[in-house]
Amino acid sequence: MKRHDLQAYLTMRVDPNEMVQYVQDLMTAPHGAAAADSSLAVAHAQWGGDTAVARAAQIRWTALNRAFGDSRVSTWTTPQKRDQLHVPAALIAAAGVARLTLAEDEIVFDIPTLLDATLELCEPVGHA
Repeated sequence: MKRHDLQAYLTMRVDPNEMVQYVQDLMTAPHGAAAADSSLAVAHAQWGGDTAVARAAQIRWTALNRAFGDSRVSTWTTPQKRDQLHVPAALIAAAGVARLTLAEDEIVFDIPTLLDATLELCEPVGHA
């Protein structure tokens, strides 16, 4: 995809509930194909083909995977087993709406914005 074609996907949002469903479907899909092919195939299945939302969701999933390497996101993830993380649904939902940027030819999340969106999507706990 060309750089100017990416601009439309940087601002396109994916409904938070649909983003969670997409990632859940990805996690339960057979792992035989390459990761990028698999994530795009699952997106196509969820959104009825090669739609703009399907492409945006796949791009956001790739950016979320990059974000897992940022120490600021690590406080939201819990290591389970080797190469496995427990990730709250609010963080995945936030990946559908948080601001994306293009940095060094990679689409990445603005991490503070991703974390702010995560907090906004968290269920309130306790008594006010």
